[in-house]
Amino acid sequence: MLVSDLRDELALHAHDPSYGEISQAQMLTFIASAARDARHAGGWLVRLEDDESLTAASTTYEYAVPTGFAYISHLEIEETINGTAVYVNELPRSHWDVTLNGGVPVFKFNTITQLTPGKRIKVHGQQRPTIYTVATQTIDAGMESFIRERALYFVFRYLGAGLSELARWRQQMAIQSWQTSEMFLRRHPQEFRMLPNAIEVPGRG
Repeated sequence: MLVSDLRDELALHAHDPSYGEISQAQMLTFIASAARDARHAGGWLVRLEDDESLTAASTTYEYAVPTGFAYISHLEIEETINGTAVYVNELPRSHWDVTLNGGVPVFKFNTITQLTPGKRIKVHGQQRPTIYTVATQTIDAGMESFIRERALYFVFRYLGAGLSELARWRQQMAIQSWQTSEMFLRRHPQEFRMLPNAIEVPGRG
């Protein structure tokens, strides 16, 4: 689902499909606020696989952790079988760690015997949920329901000022959306939890 699709869905739920009371830019802000709640208050994580951007080099013991990774589950080294690059061998966890070097997260190897110069290293892990800034972004898979309900809470809270009957209805809807989103947050689906044995990348909060 695109952010633009969710934005229009929220406007319809709020009985403002023409954006007469709330702008598209404001709606995008509320969607981003909902994503921040999943990222920080909920501690949700999203699976991430690097595109093999690291290449092993002789006598090199440190490699920068690719952008986006908040947790690392395992590393694999490239092999060539019948002319095709494959990743079937996991690098032993005891051979590497994740640390900071000059404030930059790096993989630090205590041995390079498993690294073949010129072969690529595949990184597996998780990233934190996306903070949406433009309507063309795609909502992280599986998070659509939480983002919708949490964003609706912000929408109804914004629109619910006043003492009119409509304002009171919106205030009630804000409470309902908050409760529904909290239910989603507490359930914390397995796919959004930290992978077993994964390690946190320092400085990627």
